[in-house]
Amino acid sequence: MQSRATQSRGSNQVAVRQYNERLVLQTIRLNGALPKAELARLIGLTPQTVTHIVRDLEADGLLVRGEPERGRVGQPSVPFDLNPDGAQSIGIHIGRRSTEIVLINQIGHILAKLNTVYAYPEPEAILSFITASYRSLTKRKACHPNRLMGVGVCEPGNIAGWQQLLGAPPDIIDHWNALDLGRAIERAIGVTPLFCNDATAACGAELLFGQGRHYANHLYTYIGSFIGGGLVIDGNLVIGRGGNAGAIGSMPLSPSSREQLIDRSSLLQLEEALVASGLDRTTLWKDPQGWEEHQGLVSKWIRDAAPGIAMAALSATALLELDALIIDGAFPDWVKTELVIAIEQAANNLNWEGIERTFIVEGTCGFHARAMGGASLPLLSQFAADHQSLMKAPA
Repeated sequence: MQSRATQSRGSNQVAVRQYNERLVLQTIRLNGALPKAELARLIGLTPQTVTHIVRDLEADGLLVRGEPERGRVGQPSVPFDLNPDGAQSIGIHIGRRSTEIVLINQIGHILAKLNTVYAYPEPEAILSFITASYRSLTKRKACHPNRLMGVGVCEPGNIAGWQQLLGAPPDIIDHWNALDLGRAIERAIGVTPLFCNDATAACGAELLFGQGRHYANHLYTYIGSFIGGGLVIDGNLVIGRGGNAGAIGSMPLSPSSREQLIDRSSLLQLEEALVASGLDRTTLWKDPQGWEEHQGLVSKWIRDAAPGIAMAALSATALLELDALIIDGAFPDWVKTELVIAIEQAANNLNWEGIERTFIVEGTCGFHARAMGGASLPLLSQFAADHQSLMKAPA
């Protein structure tokens, strides 16, 4: 497979200098620390152009120089890497069972995290938590306003929907439908947030910091209360006309049924099994050890969930010729590993004739993927080398 780093080519035109700066940052993010000569070779810019860009990015605190590499003919080459402290971003994930807030640095390390768990999402309580959390981050100086790139918020598509399945009172739906969440958060913390579907945002986090960097074309699947996904084509996160590209949960399971993947391969089905066994619906969210304590129910859920995901992988690969299906979710690593194995086994029973079978790999962000995805939105907005930025609308 062609290296992601060599697929994008730069330009020496002044009009696209910002794009070239983003391309330098993206290339270092994908390859690690690089000297200027290697950067110029990889992205097709002149050494002089790269020298100017690196100098400016270093002055802005976004790049840091490493130790000179000696032992070669000529002047020692100096590698440049992303400066972890050069930028910060806040991500807020509002979920159906919990809300999580993370503060990350430029390379995706979590500097602080806060969360609250509930039986169903109540808007006023969530906004109070967001307000208190933001004040805490700034008061204890974990968050540096001069380095903060922004705040990203992600939530499930149509969070007001399916509340009755979650056991929420009927008026919760009315509360969500009447709420302008963007304005409410801006009033709460004084920062205008960026928004994205939570599964698409999680895909963005995996693209920036995880396995997504290694596969130019992939479908990302995140399994929470409901299964969702994100799509990456030619190294770019695809949002879609309505923001729902990669909505794997809506894929049908059979032409003879209205059942969708969301009805078979979501953690909601595991919650229902817990309730049927006399346990609280939020058992797995409140106690991380609960996954092992109830391993029998978890393993049965894995066996039931895997075939539908394997079918979705085949269907998506037939359409898009994917390099990989990346699996992640709100569960421990051992659950993720067992699920990937079960999906591989289910895929063995499918007919892949006529298409090249895609890799099925484990994601890396796990429980924090969606909040990290929210935090990745400002970073993607500021630093990602999006090819769309080279295009202008017709006059």
